[in-house]
Amino acid sequence: MGTVVISSLGVLGASSTAAGETTVSPTEPGSPPVVRDGSVTISVDVAALGYFRSNATSAINPVASTSYLSNTTTCKGDNPAGTNNSPRTTVQVEDPDGNVVLTRTSPARNIGLAGFFTNPTNQPLSPQPAPANANYLGDFPNSTYHGMSVSFDLAGLPAGEYTVTTTHRHMLKTGNNGPCTVGYPGPGGTVIAAEQVESDTFDYRPWQHKFVDVLGNGTVEANTSPAEASVRINGKSSGVLAGKQKFYALDGDFALPSDPETCAEDPASCLPAAAQPCNPDLGCVPRLMITQYPNVMVDGKANHLQGIFDLKTKAFIANAAVDGHQRVLMSLGPNDAYYKNLLNKLSGKLAPKGVDLPELLATQVLVGGPTNTLTLSLLNGLQVDPTGTKGGVSIRSAGTVQAGVLLDIYSHLRLSGPACVTNTASSANGDRRFTPNEDAGYTVRTSDLLPSVPAVGPLAAIVGGPVLSIEGDFVGATAPLVNTASAVIGVDTAADEPNGYPVWVEPFLSSPTHVASPKKMDFLGTATWSASETPVVGIGCLSVNFMVGTGVAIYNNPVRIGFDELVKAATKPNPTVRAVMSAVDAAANGAINDVTANPTVAGVLEQVVGALPLSSLP
Repeated sequence: MGTVVISSLGVLGASSTAAGETTVSPTEPGSPPVVRDGSVTISVDVAALGYFRSNATSAINPVASTSYLSNTTTCKGDNPAGTNNSPRTTVQVEDPDGNVVLTRTSPARNIGLAGFFTNPTNQPLSPQPAPANANYLGDFPNSTYHGMSVSFDLAGLPAGEYTVTTTHRHMLKTGNNGPCTVGYPGPGGTVIAAEQVESDTFDYRPWQHKFVDVLGNGTVEANTSPAEASVRINGKSSGVLAGKQKFYALDGDFALPSDPETCAEDPASCLPAAAQPCNPDLGCVPRLMITQYPNVMVDGKANHLQGIFDLKTKAFIANAAVDGHQRVLMSLGPNDAYYKNLLNKLSGKLAPKGVDLPELLATQVLVGGPTNTLTLSLLNGLQVDPTGTKGGVSIRSAGTVQAGVLLDIYSHLRLSGPACVTNTASSANGDRRFTPNEDAGYTVRTSDLLPSVPAVGPLAAIVGGPVLSIEGDFVGATAPLVNTASAVIGVDTAADEPNGYPVWVEPFLSSPTHVASPKKMDFLGTATWSASETPVVGIGCLSVNFMVGTGVAIYNNPVRIGFDELVKAATKPNPTVRAVMSAVDAAANGAINDVTANPTVAGVLEQVVGALPLSSLP
């Protein structure tokens, strides 16, 4: 049974009516109200009262506290072996199975002379006295201190609907020498000769699962039946999110995915083949939970929880937002004990340098076990118990690096909000820079101090020209119309090469061409390019970005340091910049010479260049 602490509850202005209201707190709205915490406070605002009337036809009035200094108009005592006439209030709680788990009675008050000199007066006695003929357990009219409060510990008790029964035993005395009987005033001067009973219920629904972010950024609590969750960030709670969770049964190990939003939107992309749908309401015991709350509006702000949770190990990864605070929350489950301090120190070191640790932990790794090798994320690598595994961990980028002749096309259409201002630039016009006004698209930079690469050979249209830094942000507010990137000729470090090579080698070994839909691009090299932002029918904006060039591109770079830093550094010539310029020139010229010297390769290049939409550029 739970532990209980009883104290008086101070509330001003207690009325002289017989009815006292019972409340349970803290609760969440519902019918019945829902209790999450391991304890509740049951409060009764006014306890039972004592009444007096001179005779059977006289008016009935509540007895003032000063009257209890004598016995002429009062009912006192809680002594079963003697006088037991005091008014009292009893609170009883029954669990969902009908078992009584709590019974408590209002405390005895200090009605002696000293009790009138305390502030407030007539407080409950401390410690509580043994049963006695002179004890008084009720309330007084207009008393500063009145009622009762019971703190009830629910830890270890079953979930379900609890019933709180409050019984007020009001006492009525008729005449100075008359008997004390159970009763309180009724309508029209009548007496209701019975106890006053109030019944309340609450639904004890504690959180079955709690997930704690390893970096201390927040927590997620969840239930499987009914399906509901709540996320807390920076001390603020999302409230209860209900109805958009999926559950799966699984035996064996589970590796966290790198992208929790994609996993939530397309569970098949991250679930093991052995995972099976599981309905907890039908008795199935789930292992995995996926939350699918992309945007839940609360007070005008979007709360967000998309992720996957291992209910067994408590490992999880989720994108979450509460009251405008957005975080990637994650845990290694049992391995948090090994890595928590290390990851917190690493986060503190990387954040000032612009490195997003959660995104870095999504980087792909190769985990070598005793019998096989798995391609996982760096977060998965940390899930391997370092105390009991002989295998090692080697890092491979979650993004891709491309080198050679690269093609990238990105376009999105925004059909809401104000019309954008026409904003265009292209290499065909001799432009060397472009800054977007929309949330997504190209940012083009170059340095006037870097030399241009000579235009020679069959790739002259895309090899020659100034060395550019082109950053692409492809995570705009609207879904893209087109988002495609590929190394038309060259190499691509994407991990899914069909022939098993470490990189795609296009077009000579790998087929088909590897095409990615990146979220970000960081390109350095020479290129034919165009970028435009154009209003559509007086509203919104159409953004079109096109690039075909020779150089190197990093897609989805987890480190916030890109090629634009090289261009910025080049504005002030120094030995390092000169060495880089020489290396760029040598690499470009070497690539051109190799192409023009090989008839077979030159023929392929001519076909590729002829198929590119260069003539359609603005």
